[in-house]
Amino acid sequence: MLAAVVAILLVGFPAVGFLAGRWAALALPLAGWPLFYAGLNPGWWLDGTGDGWERAAVGLTFVGVTTTAVAVAARRALRA
Repeated sequence: MLAAVVAILLVGFPAVGFLAGRWAALALPLAGWPLFYAGLNPGWWLDGTGDGWERAAVGLTFVGVTTTAVAVAARRALRA
């Protein structure tokens, strides 16, 4: 279940960024991943975290921001 949620967020944030085409969409992964792990760590949803969750949170935030930025840039390039 955790892998499915992570996959949905990894695809969802850039998809929203592409559809919106606005740089403000970068706020989604910047806030979304930390909030996801803020609830996952104490076990509020899913099964909680394991060892190294901090690195995973930082890595997924970086990947989310990067892919969302690329999606926004692609949309803006297509519009031009």
